[in-house]
Amino acid sequence: MLNVFPKSGYQLKKAVFFTGLFLAILLGIFYLVNFDLDFSQKESPQEKAIRELNLRDELKAEIGSGEIGLADFAQWAKVHALSGKDLYNSDSDGDGLSNYQEFVHLTDPNVADTDKDGYSDREEVANGYDPDASGDAKPLMEVSISKISVEAPMVWSKSESEKDMLRDLEDGLSHYPNSAAPGQSGNAVISGHSSNYVWAKGDYNHVFKNLNDLEIGDVVTVKATQKNGRTILYRFKVSEKFTTSADDERIFAQTKGSTLTLSTCWPLGTTLKRVIVKAEIVK
Repeated sequence: MLNVFPKSGYQLKKAVFFTGLFLAILLGIFYLVNFDLDFSQKESPQEKAIRELNLRDELKAEIGSGEIGLADFAQWAKVHALSGKDLYNSDSDGDGLSNYQEFVHLTDPNVADTDKDGYSDREEVANGYDPDASGDAKPLMEVSISKISVEAPMVWSKSESEKDMLRDLEDGLSHYPNSAAPGQSGNAVISGHSSNYVWAKGDYNHVFKNLNDLEIGDVVTVKATQKNGRTILYRFKVSEKFTTSADDERIFAQTKGSTLTLSTCWPLGTTLKRVIVKAEIVK
């Protein structure tokens, strides 16, 4: 039998074809939107670990020397996959440092011993060591007192002998051995010259000549710079000042909070007495 409607049959087939194609496209879009299909090549666990490590290094470089901010903390917490209700005060790795303290020092909040030297991050921070540098590395410290125009490096003195400490004072201020690290719990004792012999070596022979001019409420700033580039500022407010003998127990008395004790010989040109300035950390 002859087909008397050849064009109609062709148009019908064409309509069916395009209708099917349209439905296939709609179905494909539906799956992409609702099932979040991902056709990209899956990365291996090794590739993922390398990518996350690179991301952390980039983040360290980005915020290491900048001001510490909440937005940076949020980004840092996300990179380290931290979660929970109280991210700031939680201790994810159980090393004694809160997540926020880990962020301040740019240590790994998921690893108790970031630099893998056998000591926890908390132990290193509390004892003045750099928690992100292996071995016995310590952060570079600088003391600033704007009122009396002081800006000097702090030397981590290793010996209590007068000879060794005098040698350290040639290079700046001397941190008394076995006293607390500045900014940590306890009493950090730092001494500096108020005067010295005219022939004595060093650029800091008069660094504390005006220490007696400090008053209650004046600010002392200690800056710590870690190997990873992180700069941490500790601010202290003067709470007490007195003149006493060199062996006064109050100079080295331990405290529960973070105390800074500054000491220098007095009067100028003598070693008869000591001017002592005590300051408490500003939280």
